[in-house]
Amino acid sequence: MTTAYLTSINATDKNKVLQLMEASLQAYQAFNTQDPMDCQLDGLIPPQGFEYVDYWTGVDAIFNRDKTLECYGVVFRTLKAPFKYIFAFRGTASFLDVLDDLGTEKRLFVPFDVTQAVPAQVQVESGFFDVYSDSKSDSQAPTPSMQQQVFSLLDKYNASDKPIAELLITGHSLGSALSELFTLDVAVSRPKIMASNINFACPRVGNSDFVQFYMQQGAQQDPSRQTLRVQNTYDKVPCVPPTLMGYQHIPHALLIAFHKDSLLGKFDFLDSHASANYSAVLIAAAKNQQGVCVDERLPVGATDFISSQAPNPNTIGLL
Repeated sequence: MTTAYLTSINATDKNKVLQLMEASLQAYQAFNTQDPMDCQLDGLIPPQGFEYVDYWTGVDAIFNRDKTLECYGVVFRTLKAPFKYIFAFRGTASFLDVLDDLGTEKRLFVPFDVTQAVPAQVQVESGFFDVYSDSKSDSQAPTPSMQQQVFSLLDKYNASDKPIAELLITGHSLGSALSELFTLDVAVSRPKIMASNINFACPRVGNSDFVQFYMQQGAQQDPSRQTLRVQNTYDKVPCVPPTLMGYQHIPHALLIAFHKDSLLGKFDFLDSHASANYSAVLIAAAKNQQGVCVDERLPVGATDFISSQAPNPNTIGLL
């Protein structure tokens, strides 16, 4: 499936892009390394007009063989009706350590509602789906899977006096991969929910049949609800797992282009993937008349700088 690249944030709902970028940053803020199972509320700042309402956990099935439970996402809700909900999935800094191993195994996509038909050819990267679907089996305190938790939250909200009018789904890095799995799952298992997804620095999640099935869902027929990936052309993560192994991207993407402000900055994969840098470039692009950030020394935080240019689709994956 041919990818449709946008090179200006003006071609998108830029307020929504910035809102979900902020929510993705807050998903990281909610993670406490000292107490990984609990949501860290200190310093958690909901996007403007929203409040924090919930979090969920997941099994770190990629990095920890002992299946450590961690806070993997947060829910924000608008302060007033009609109620919009944001489900923001967290990534992890350790994700860059396993990029070369991604894609060696695929597995079937199994929706939350197992009575719904999914073509047998629809396959996803096994590590991503393990994080999404694994539960921690403990006789004293069994914990449901991330998949079970997020659907339990959906059903709880829709049964409350603050039902879901619109569901916004997002994430960065590994969180973006999880967000795409959840978005397809919602379309299959809860098709009446009006959901959309904007994610950041997403790896390829599944094979061509996954992408085809994803794009057949109702939300993808509505331009205002189509999944949008935001991708830095210097970021290595969206280039894996490789297409040679049968993986493909969801086809709609907004490109940005930045790297560390140094002689070898183009080869600094950590800075080219950092969520704070994505956010800085998008905020600057939104303020620019052309919707593009061009700044050789764009400040990020108090002391750091990155170099941002007009994106060129032909440079994706060259590094």
